[in-house]
Amino acid sequence: MIRQAVLGVALCLVTGCVGAGRVEPASRFAPLEPEATAELGSAATAICTDGEMLLVLENSGTRVVRYTAALAVWDTIPLTERVTAPAGIAADRFYIYVYDDHLLYRMSKDKLSLQPWLNNVRVAGLASFEPGVVLVSDADRAAIWYKGIFGESRLFMSSAEVARPGAIASLRDGSFAVLSTASRLLYYFSRSGVVTRSLSLPAACDLLAANEEGTLCLAVRGRPQLWVIREGRVAGFSLPDSVRPLSVVLVGDRLAVLDAGTRIRVYRIAE
Repeated sequence: MIRQAVLGVALCLVTGCVGAGRVEPASRFAPLEPEATAELGSAATAICTDGEMLLVLENSGTRVVRYTAALAVWDTIPLTERVTAPAGIAADRFYIYVYDDHLLYRMSKDKLSLQPWLNNVRVAGLASFEPGVVLVSDADRAAIWYKGIFGESRLFMSSAEVARPGAIASLRDGSFAVLSTASRLLYYFSRSGVVTRSLSLPAACDLLAANEEGTLCLAVRGRPQLWVIREGRVAGFSLPDSVRPLSVVLVGDRLAVLDAGTRIRVYRIAE
Protein backbone atom coordinates (compact mmCIF):
# COMPACT_ATOMS: atom_id res chain seq x y z
CA MET A 1 0.00 0.00 0.00
CA ILE A 2 1.39 3.37 -1.04
CA ARG A 3 1.92 5.98 1.61
CA GLN A 4 0.50 9.32 0.61
CA ALA A 5 1.99 12.74 1.24
CA VAL A 6 -1.13 14.49 2.47
CA LEU A 7 -1.17 18.24 1.96
CA GLY A 8 -3.01 20.84 3.96
CA VAL A 9 -6.11 22.22 2.28
CA ALA A 10 -9.06 24.27 3.46
CA LEU A 11 -11.93 23.26 1.22
CA CYS A 12 -15.54 24.26 1.60
CA LEU A 13 -17.18 20.93 0.83
CA VAL A 14 -20.78 21.71 1.70
CA THR A 15 -22.99 21.44 -1.38
CA GLY A 16 -23.88 24.86 -2.69
CA CYS A 17 -21.41 26.63 -0.42
CA VAL A 18 -19.25 29.12 -2.30
CA GLY A 19 -15.77 29.03 -0.85
CA ALA A 20 -12.09 28.90 -1.66
CA GLY A 21 -9.19 26.78 -0.48
CA ARG A 22 -5.53 26.34 -1.23
CA VAL A 23 -3.28 23.36 -1.84
CA GLU A 24 0.04 24.07 -0.18
CA PRO A 25 3.18 23.09 -2.13
CA ALA A 26 4.38 19.61 -1.21
CA SER A 27 7.65 19.24 0.65
CA ARG A 28 7.82 15.73 -0.76
CA PHE A 29 5.81 13.47 -3.04
CA ALA A 30 5.05 9.81 -2.40
CA PRO A 31 6.65 7.79 -5.22
CA LEU A 32 4.60 5.65 -7.58
CA GLU A 33 5.93 2.70 -9.55
CA PRO A 34 4.03 1.30 -12.54
CA GLU A 35 2.00 -1.89 -12.16
CA ALA A 36 1.90 -2.39 -15.92
CA THR A 37 3.38 -0.81 -19.04
CA ALA A 38 2.39 -1.14 -22.69
CA GLU A 39 4.64 0.00 -25.52
CA LEU A 40 2.49 1.47 -28.29
CA GLY A 41 2.80 0.31 -31.87
CA SER A 42 2.38 3.90 -33.11
CA ALA A 43 2.86 7.27 -31.40
CA ALA A 44 -0.26 8.60 -29.68
CA THR A 45 -1.68 12.00 -28.78
CA ALA A 46 -4.19 11.27 -26.01
CA ILE A 47 -6.07 8.59 -24.09
CA CYS A 48 -9.51 8.40 -22.49
CA THR A 49 -11.68 5.88 -20.68
CA ASP A 50 -14.53 4.00 -22.31
CA GLY A 51 -16.10 2.06 -19.47
CA GLU A 52 -13.33 -0.26 -18.26
CA MET A 53 -11.46 0.14 -21.54
CA LEU A 54 -8.89 2.70 -22.69
CA LEU A 55 -9.11 4.45 -26.04
CA VAL A 56 -5.82 5.63 -27.58
CA LEU A 57 -5.85 8.29 -30.31
CA GLU A 58 -2.87 7.89 -32.60
CA ASN A 59 -0.84 10.80 -33.96
CA SER A 60 -1.64 9.73 -37.51
CA GLY A 61 -5.26 10.83 -37.01
CA THR A 62 -6.41 7.70 -38.83
CA ARG A 63 -7.35 5.30 -36.04
CA VAL A 64 -8.19 4.73 -32.40
CA VAL A 65 -6.90 1.64 -30.59
CA ARG A 66 -8.92 0.13 -27.74
CA TYR A 67 -7.02 -1.45 -24.84
CA THR A 68 -8.29 -3.57 -21.96
CA ALA A 69 -7.61 -2.63 -18.34
CA ALA A 70 -4.72 -5.13 -18.51
CA LEU A 71 -3.24 -3.11 -21.41
CA ALA A 72 -3.92 -5.73 -24.06
CA VAL A 73 -5.09 -4.54 -27.48
CA TRP A 74 -8.81 -5.28 -27.81
CA ASP A 75 -9.52 -3.87 -31.27
CA THR A 76 -8.77 -1.02 -33.66
CA ILE A 77 -11.29 1.60 -34.83
CA PRO A 78 -10.38 3.14 -38.21
CA LEU A 79 -11.42 6.79 -38.51
CA THR A 80 -13.51 7.36 -41.61
CA GLU A 81 -12.06 10.86 -41.94
CA ARG A 82 -8.43 11.68 -41.25
CA VAL A 83 -8.04 14.10 -38.35
CA THR A 84 -5.27 16.61 -39.03
CA ALA A 85 -3.07 17.25 -35.98
CA PRO A 86 -5.26 15.27 -33.52
CA ALA A 87 -5.32 16.78 -30.04
CA GLY A 88 -7.71 14.79 -27.84
CA ILE A 89 -10.32 12.09 -27.38
CA ALA A 90 -13.31 11.41 -25.11
CA ALA A 91 -16.18 8.91 -24.94
CA ASP A 92 -19.58 8.38 -23.36
CA ARG A 93 -22.14 5.58 -23.54
CA PHE A 94 -23.09 6.20 -27.17
CA TYR A 95 -20.36 8.29 -28.80
CA ILE A 96 -16.63 8.74 -29.26
CA TYR A 97 -15.37 12.32 -29.63
CA VAL A 98 -12.12 13.34 -31.33
CA TYR A 99 -10.76 16.85 -31.83
CA ASP A 100 -7.90 18.74 -33.41
CA ASP A 101 -6.95 22.42 -33.00
CA HIS A 102 -10.10 23.83 -34.65
CA LEU A 103 -12.73 21.10 -35.02
CA LEU A 104 -14.62 18.66 -32.77
CA TYR A 105 -15.79 15.39 -34.34
CA ARG A 106 -18.36 12.88 -33.09
CA MET A 107 -18.70 9.19 -33.97
CA SER A 108 -21.59 6.97 -32.86
CA LYS A 109 -20.47 3.60 -31.54
CA ASP A 110 -22.98 1.70 -33.67
CA LYS A 111 -22.11 3.30 -37.04
CA LEU A 112 -18.45 4.28 -36.42
CA SER A 113 -18.63 7.09 -38.97
CA LEU A 114 -16.67 10.18 -37.91
CA GLN A 115 -18.59 13.42 -38.48
CA PRO A 116 -17.60 17.08 -37.90
CA TRP A 117 -19.70 18.31 -34.99
CA LEU A 118 -18.43 21.71 -33.80
CA ASN A 119 -16.40 24.09 -35.99
CA ASN A 120 -14.01 26.93 -35.15
CA VAL A 121 -13.27 25.76 -31.62
CA ARG A 122 -9.91 25.07 -29.98
CA VAL A 123 -10.88 22.42 -27.45
CA ALA A 124 -9.04 22.77 -24.13
CA GLY A 125 -11.28 20.26 -22.35
CA LEU A 126 -14.30 18.04 -22.89
CA ALA A 127 -16.71 16.58 -20.31
CA SER A 128 -19.88 14.52 -20.57
CA PHE A 129 -23.00 16.39 -19.44
CA GLU A 130 -25.14 13.36 -20.23
CA PRO A 131 -24.86 10.72 -22.99
CA GLY A 132 -24.60 12.56 -26.31
CA VAL A 133 -24.28 15.98 -24.65
CA VAL A 134 -20.93 17.54 -23.77
CA LEU A 135 -19.40 20.65 -22.23
CA VAL A 136 -16.55 22.06 -24.30
CA SER A 137 -13.84 24.38 -22.95
CA ASP A 138 -12.90 26.74 -25.78
CA ALA A 139 -9.34 28.07 -25.51
CA ASP A 140 -9.89 30.73 -28.21
CA ARG A 141 -13.04 32.29 -26.77
CA ALA A 142 -12.26 31.59 -23.08
CA ALA A 143 -15.70 30.05 -22.64
CA ILE A 144 -17.46 26.76 -21.93
CA TRP A 145 -20.04 25.68 -24.51
CA TYR A 146 -22.99 23.33 -24.10
CA LYS A 147 -23.24 21.06 -27.14
CA GLY A 148 -26.57 19.21 -27.41
CA ILE A 149 -27.23 15.75 -28.77
CA PHE A 150 -28.86 17.14 -31.93
CA GLY A 151 -26.02 19.58 -32.58
CA GLU A 152 -27.35 22.74 -30.94
CA SER A 153 -24.77 24.93 -29.18
CA ARG A 154 -25.10 27.60 -26.51
CA LEU A 155 -22.82 29.47 -24.16
CA PHE A 156 -22.74 27.68 -20.82
CA MET A 157 -20.13 29.73 -18.91
CA SER A 158 -18.17 32.81 -19.93
CA SER A 159 -14.77 34.10 -18.82
CA ALA A 160 -16.60 36.14 -16.19
CA GLU A 161 -17.32 32.89 -14.32
CA VAL A 162 -14.10 30.98 -15.13
CA ALA A 163 -11.03 32.73 -16.52
CA ARG A 164 -9.53 30.80 -19.45
CA PRO A 165 -11.15 27.41 -18.79
CA GLY A 166 -8.98 24.40 -19.58
CA ALA A 167 -9.30 20.70 -18.82
CA ILE A 168 -12.74 19.77 -17.48
CA ALA A 169 -14.18 16.67 -15.78
CA SER A 170 -17.61 15.33 -14.80
CA LEU A 171 -18.06 14.43 -11.12
CA ARG A 172 -20.22 11.70 -9.60
CA ASP A 173 -22.71 14.09 -7.96
CA GLY A 174 -23.62 15.63 -11.32
CA SER A 175 -21.34 18.63 -10.89
CA PHE A 176 -18.12 19.44 -12.74
CA ALA A 177 -14.54 20.59 -12.17
CA VAL A 178 -12.52 22.76 -14.53
CA LEU A 179 -8.98 24.09 -14.46
CA SER A 180 -8.35 27.79 -15.03
CA THR A 181 -5.20 28.19 -17.09
CA ALA A 182 -5.01 31.85 -16.11
CA SER A 183 -4.94 31.71 -12.32
CA ARG A 184 -3.90 28.24 -11.09
CA LEU A 185 -7.41 27.56 -9.87
CA LEU A 186 -9.63 24.50 -9.88
CA TYR A 187 -13.29 25.52 -10.06
CA TYR A 188 -16.26 23.35 -9.10
CA PHE A 189 -19.60 24.22 -10.71
CA SER A 190 -23.13 22.87 -10.98
CA ARG A 191 -25.20 21.69 -13.95
CA SER A 192 -26.70 25.16 -14.10
CA GLY A 193 -23.24 26.74 -14.50
CA VAL A 194 -23.00 28.19 -10.97
CA VAL A 195 -19.52 28.09 -9.42
CA THR A 196 -19.83 26.56 -5.95
CA ARG A 197 -16.20 26.66 -4.78
CA SER A 198 -12.62 26.98 -5.98
CA LEU A 199 -9.24 25.63 -4.99
CA SER A 200 -5.91 27.41 -5.48
CA LEU A 201 -3.23 25.09 -6.85
CA PRO A 202 0.55 25.04 -6.33
CA ALA A 203 1.23 24.72 -10.07
CA ALA A 204 -0.38 25.63 -13.37
CA CYS A 205 -1.97 22.22 -13.96
CA ASP A 206 -3.30 21.46 -17.43
CA LEU A 207 -4.21 17.76 -17.08
CA LEU A 208 -7.31 16.66 -15.16
CA ALA A 209 -9.04 13.30 -14.68
CA ALA A 210 -11.87 11.98 -12.50
CA ASN A 211 -13.28 8.55 -11.69
CA GLU A 212 -16.75 7.33 -10.71
CA GLU A 213 -15.88 7.54 -7.01
CA GLY A 214 -15.25 11.28 -7.27
CA THR A 215 -11.45 11.17 -7.06
CA LEU A 216 -9.63 13.86 -9.06
CA CYS A 217 -6.11 13.71 -10.46
CA LEU A 218 -4.30 16.88 -11.55
CA ALA A 219 -0.96 17.11 -13.34
CA VAL A 220 1.24 19.34 -15.46
CA ARG A 221 1.92 18.14 -18.98
CA GLY A 222 5.47 16.81 -19.26
CA ARG A 223 6.21 16.85 -15.51
CA PRO A 224 6.43 13.68 -13.34
CA GLN A 225 4.41 15.01 -10.39
CA LEU A 226 0.68 14.91 -9.75
CA TRP A 227 -1.91 15.68 -7.11
CA VAL A 228 -4.88 13.52 -6.11
CA ILE A 229 -7.97 15.00 -4.45
CA ARG A 230 -10.11 12.42 -2.67
CA GLU A 231 -12.79 12.99 -0.03
CA GLY A 232 -11.53 16.47 0.71
CA ARG A 233 -7.88 15.44 1.10
CA VAL A 234 -5.09 16.30 -1.29
CA ALA A 235 -2.01 14.11 -1.75
CA GLY A 236 1.10 14.62 -3.87
CA PHE A 237 2.72 11.80 -5.84
CA SER A 238 5.81 11.52 -8.02
CA LEU A 239 6.29 9.36 -11.07
CA PRO A 240 9.72 8.14 -12.19
CA ASP A 241 11.79 11.09 -13.45
CA SER A 242 11.80 9.78 -17.02
CA VAL A 243 7.98 9.86 -17.31
CA ARG A 244 6.52 12.72 -19.39
CA PRO A 245 2.70 12.69 -19.09
CA LEU A 246 0.74 13.87 -22.12
CA SER A 247 -2.66 12.57 -20.97
CA VAL A 248 -3.99 11.02 -17.74
CA VAL A 249 -7.15 9.06 -16.89
CA LEU A 250 -8.50 7.35 -13.77
CA VAL A 251 -10.13 3.92 -13.80
CA GLY A 252 -11.16 3.07 -10.24
CA ASP A 253 -8.06 3.37 -8.06
CA ARG A 254 -5.71 3.08 -11.03
CA LEU A 255 -4.10 5.93 -12.93
CA ALA A 256 -3.23 5.44 -16.60
CA VAL A 257 -0.62 7.81 -18.03
CA LEU A 258 0.24 8.34 -21.68
CA ASP A 259 4.01 8.72 -21.36
CA ALA A 260 5.73 10.78 -24.07
CA GLY A 261 3.22 9.47 -26.60
CA THR A 262 5.00 6.11 -26.88
CA ARG A 263 3.74 4.01 -23.97
CA ILE A 264 0.98 3.69 -21.39
CA ARG A 265 1.89 3.20 -17.75
CA VAL A 266 -0.63 2.19 -15.08
CA TYR A 267 -0.22 3.07 -11.40
CA ARG A 268 -2.33 2.18 -8.37
CA ILE A 269 -3.40 5.18 -6.29
CA ALA A 270 -4.01 3.53 -2.89
CA GLU A 271 -5.04 4.94 0.45
